[in-house]
Amino acid sequence: MRKIFSLLAIASLLFVACDNGSNETATPTIKLTSEKVIELGAEGGDVEIFYTLANGESNSVNVTDNAEWVDATVESGKVVVKVAANNDTPAREATITLTYYKSSADVTIKQAGKTSSDDNVTEVVMKRFEGIYFGTEYSSVPNYYVILSDIGVNSDGSPKANGTYYFIDMYHNTVADEVCPILPNGNYTYDKTNSCANLTFTEQASWYAVMDANGEYAKSNSFVNASITVSENKFEATIEFYGGEKHHIVYEGKLQTSIGHILSTFTEDKEFMVEGATITATLFGDSYEVGQQDWIVEAVKGDDLFMVEVFNSSTTSPDGLYQMLDVESSDYANRFLPGMFGNGLIGSWYAKLTDNVVRGDVWAPLTDGMIRITTEGENLAIELACKDDAGNNITGTVSGSVVLADVR
Repeated sequence: MRKIFSLLAIASLLFVACDNGSNETATPTIKLTSEKVIELGAEGGDVEIFYTLANGESNSVNVTDNAEWVDATVESGKVVVKVAANNDTPAREATITLTYYKSSADVTIKQAGKTSSDDNVTEVVMKRFEGIYFGTEYSSVPNYYVILSDIGVNSDGSPKANGTYYFIDMYHNTVADEVCPILPNGNYTYDKTNSCANLTFTEQASWYAVMDANGEYAKSNSFVNASITVSENKFEATIEFYGGEKHHIVYEGKLQTSIGHILSTFTEDKEFMVEGATITATLFGDSYEVGQQDWIVEAVKGDDLFMVEVFNSSTTSPDGLYQMLDVESSDYANRFLPGMFGNGLIGSWYAKLTDNVVRGDVWAPLTDGMIRITTEGENLAIELACKDDAGNNITGTVSGSVVLADVR
């Protein structure tokens, strides 16, 4: 009998365990099958949100929003959101919340601000993006001081004669690489309280200036309202000034904030075809102690100077096809030294001369691309397919009679 009672006890336990499992109720849930973030332009329009339901006894979904400019309704298994046009310049956001029993899901609606479609807005395309990264030197949130202009700034950050400038004091809670500080992506809000908070730019240190031919201020103005959007390699701002003037500013390129990182004075591509230049090719030997011969070839025609510094294995000719040298590389074979500034010009450059002296107001360091040098008899040709440090194409051919010099 003891064995029979034991079997009955085990059967009773199994019955209880199975009975407990059958009484468990799965939790009703709602799950998004479309994007959690939806972006659209200032013109507005309709967007749709799709979802799936599980474990509920009905298909009833509640929807709420937190902004007057959106209207969300449930229609046949989806949510339709009507977004009104944004007639203001700042971008804006709203949250749509879908609720099913105790389960919920949020969708963010991001809408761009009104831009240059306004007839009163002046379109401005900037050629240069520079600035100073202060980090947390003066604020708890990292500070990026941005300078947009048409011709760039001096090495100390001061504006040049005949230039147009926008100075913008921006803050983002991201610590940048000190060597190459890049302005972080995001939507930045104009802050009249000058709080230096994350994703803001201040009223007190943001302004606009136009310089005259003497380098004096011909015009300056402060912001009344503004909005800025920074995306990958693009800076876009809409600014309203005192007096009612409005500008829509666009810059596309590397968003690096470090004064002096651009030496070129060019704001557009430079193409040339020069013949009859006076050319000197000077051999300095293995002056860098890298197992390669160092050649500096200078071609002058009028007030134009073309200067390239190349490395090859020959002690008789600078001829060859050369790629740019990575300054951290130990491989100098068939490389050209990019343009740098030290005690005068170093490496490879295009520049203007005055009385055979580099003027300093027109020059472009060659910092990328290819250089080919070809000698035929007493003539030499330099073909350039390069870029300067502002990203402009510096291309063409310069040729003429050559004199070889050996100063090893």
